[in-house]
Amino acid sequence: MAKQQLLAQVTALLVAQDAFQDVRGRAHVIGIFDTIGAPRFPFDINFMVYCAIKGQGTHTALIKVEDSLGHSIVETELMIVEVTPQKGSQVFYGFGLPLKAPGLYRVVAFLDGIREIDHPLLVREEIPTF
Repeated sequence: MAKQQLLAQVTALLVAQDAFQDVRGRAHVIGIFDTIGAPRFPFDINFMVYCAIKGQGTHTALIKVEDSLGHSIVETELMIVEVTPQKGSQVFYGFGLPLKAPGLYRVVAFLDGIREIDHPLLVREEIPTF
């Protein structure tokens, strides 16, 4: 008899200044954003991604950043996540990458090779005001 694949889904994908899980198991996501104002290009950016997964079973997760044409800029290695009905799984991942030009970028979460959810990230050139 074939083993039945247990279902899971990505229920949250956030881009933030910081994200972590404390010693009590609580998730903290600080400074959520969807727009970046850069004074010049290329521009180096560091940010955290928080991804929540609900369902059950053992699954593979992957997070990538794409440019406006859908080309991958950077992606994580495949991560094995264990999900139970009582407690989902949380993924915290830090990215540091150079952005070459303004545009609409996307942070994308994949679960078991299937594109689950996108988080748009608008990058625009802005002159700093002092």
